[in-house]
Amino acid sequence: MHTPQMEVKCSVSNCKYNKENLCHAKNLQVNAMGDGYAKTSDGTACSTFVSEINNNKTF
Repeated sequence: MHTPQMEVKCSVSNCKYNKENLCHAKNLQVNAMGDGYAKTSDGTACSTFVSEINNNKTF
């Protein structure tokens, strides 16, 4: 199995890029939610997420 160059851990079980709790997306995009300024990780969202259940982006 291909290992990502930068190890990005993922605990989202239904993300199509999650394989053995590592993100295998070619690119990763994380955005701030709301006004574009995040104070903590709770203010961010992974825009790369694609559900393996329905194959639609949710962000």
